[in-house]
This record gives sequence, C-alpha cells and structure tokens, in this order.
Amino acid sequence: MPITFVRIDDRVIHGQTVTPWATQRPCDAILVISDKVAADDLRKKVLKAAAGHLKLGVYTVQQGVAALDKARASKHNFFVISDSVEEFAALKRAGGDFGKVLNVGNLSATRPGTKNLGNAVCINDEDVKCFDYLAEQGVDLQFQMIPDDGVRTWSTLKAKYQSL
Repeated sequence: MPITFVRIDDRVIHGQTVTPWATQRPCDAILVISDKVAADDLRKKVLKAAAGHLKLGVYTVQQGVAALDKARASKHNFFVISDSVEEFAALKRAGGDFGKVLNVGNLSATRPGTKNLGNAVCINDEDVKCFDYLAEQGVDLQFQMIPDDGVRTWSTLKAKYQSL
C-alpha cells in the first residue's frame, strides 16, 4: 500500500518523524491532514522546511479524503500525519481511508483537561471519545513514540486514563 505510515503527533513533522520512522518505512512524501495546520500559513512554511527532501502536501480534513484516494492509487509511498486524534476521527467520519493502523506519538499537555499517560501522551475526555470511535471502526491504535519503543495499546492506556 502506498500509505506506509499513519501518525498522530501534535508537532506534526520533526526529527522523530523524518529520521527514525522514515528509515523504517518507505517514504517519498508526507500528507499532513489538519484543518488547523491548513489554515496557518506560517506553520505550513515551517513544516515544508522540516520535511527536507520529502514532498509535502497540507490538506484540510475535507480535502484529505481525496488526497488519501490519490495517495492509495499512486506509485509513491506516503506518510499521513495529523496533529490530533480529532482530525483523524473527522477524516474517518468523512469517508477517509487511511488504513487500519494509526500510530500515536507526542500529544502534549497544553490542552485543557489532559491527563498524562506517560511517554509524552497526554489526553483529555474528547480524545478518549475519538480514540474509542476509531477503535470501533477497526483501527488498531498503536502508541509508540519511536520505532525502538514498545507499542502500547489503546485498551491499556484507556484503563490508565480512567484510573487517574
């Protein structure tokens, strides 16, 4: 499948995306799908620089549905990244097909009501609803910062969230 890696990371593109993950999975281009990022011209410029030699496309959730269709039909390999689980849930609801596995990286504590689940994953009640929705849709949620880290499951992290 031309979509080789799908990730949530609130930093979007940075050294952990471009370096370790790109050495583990083939990647010719990065698709960023986020209404917030698509509306921020400065952030798009910064992401373009961070992508380095990789091609970059930045799309709203609605545009992302068509971008994913084109990516799946392409001969090139794509990473798909968004800055939040809400964006991926909205993409799924809009008919976007990003595959069956969603890697979850950094989610900072800067948003209201977050609980720290360790290893740079801080989520709130809205995130829980979105993760639950994606899991119900058959998406395998894999919490893993870098390739060398072990994968933590949604069921494990949800139990931790509920215990805090």
